[in-house]
Amino acid sequence: MKQTLFIKQLAEYFNVYLPLNKKCSKNTIASYADGFVILFQFFQDEKNTAHYQIDYADITMKSMDEYVLWMQNRKKYSAASQKQRISTLSSFMKYASRREMCALSAYNAISQTQTPKIPREDFPYFTLEEIKVLLRMPLCTGKSGRRDVTLLSLLYDSGARAQELCNILIGDITITKNACIKLHGKGRKTREVPISYEVTKLIKKYLEDRGKNLKNNRDEHLFPSQRSDRITPACIRNLVSKYVAEAKEKRLELFNEPGYSSHSFRHSKAVHMLEAGVPLIYIRNFLGHESVQTTEIYLRISQGSVGRILEERKIKNPVPEIDSYAAIQKQDLPDFLGKAR
Repeated sequence: MKQTLFIKQLAEYFNVYLPLNKKCSKNTIASYADGFVILFQFFQDEKNTAHYQIDYADITMKSMDEYVLWMQNRKKYSAASQKQRISTLSSFMKYASRREMCALSAYNAISQTQTPKIPREDFPYFTLEEIKVLLRMPLCTGKSGRRDVTLLSLLYDSGARAQELCNILIGDITITKNACIKLHGKGRKTREVPISYEVTKLIKKYLEDRGKNLKNNRDEHLFPSQRSDRITPACIRNLVSKYVAEAKEKRLELFNEPGYSSHSFRHSKAVHMLEAGVPLIYIRNFLGHESVQTTEIYLRISQGSVGRILEERKIKNPVPEIDSYAAIQKQDLPDFLGKAR
C-alpha cells in the first residue's frame, strides 16, 4: 500500500531518530506511540481517513481544534492527557519541519493549538472504601478476572505508573518474607517497592493459572495482552474505566470525583500513606519522584484527614484475600507503532 510522506517520516522518527539519535527510553517511545494511536483513531472515526492516508496537509488548525474537542467530549481525556498528546504531535512536527518544507505549515498549526489549562490541584483519587469496592469488582472465576484483580491490586499496592506496570517482567518479582517488585520508571531509573502479603498471594495464583513460575519464565512480561507479550497503558485505562463504571452503578454514593484514571490508583496510594503517617520523604522514594516538591501535592488534603493522621497511625490493606472472592479497540496500525508500544 502506498504511504504518504507523513507516514514515511513518522516511521523514521520512531525507528531511527527517537531510539538512536535522541536515545529515548522504551517508556518514552511507547508514550509517544500511544499518542499517535489516538490521533489515528480520531482521523479514522471523524474523517474516515486511514492512517496511511494521513498527510501533512491534513494537520491544520481546524482539524487540530476538532481533535482537542474530540479528546474532551468523546474520549473524556483530562486536560493533562490532551496537552500530552498535542505535545507528542508537536515534537514530531518540529522534527519533520526541519526536513520537509511541507511539514512547516502543520508544525505551525500544532504550535497554535489550544488545550485546556491543567488545574494544579486536580488529582482525583479514591478513598479507602472506594478502593475496597473497586478491588472486589473483577470476578475471579476465569483467567481474565484473575488477571484484572491482580493487575488492579498491584497498581494500587505498588503505586506504579501504568507504563511501569506494563513493563514488569516475571523476573522483577521477588517473593520472600519481604516480597518486593522492581519497577522501571522514567529516565531508565529503577526502584524496588514492597508488595503486601495479599498481593503476593494474588500474583502467585495468577502465575499458576497461566502455567508460569518465577524460575523458568523470568524474561516474560507479568501482564501480557491478547495481541502481544505485554499489556499497554491504553488497555489499563480501559480496564480502570470499566470497573469504575461498574462500581459506580453498585455504590451510587461513592466515586463522585470526575476524571478517574489509572493514575488515580497511584494518587490514592500516596494519600493513604500520608493519612497513615508515613513521612513525605519515604513517599517520594516509593513513588520514584525526583524532588520532594512533586510529592508535596499530596499535602493538599482536608484538615479532617490531618486529624486522623494524629490518631490513626495505621491503615488496613484493602486488597481482598485470594479465597474471598473493554480491551482497547483493535486498530490497523503501522508496524513501527506496534513495536514502539
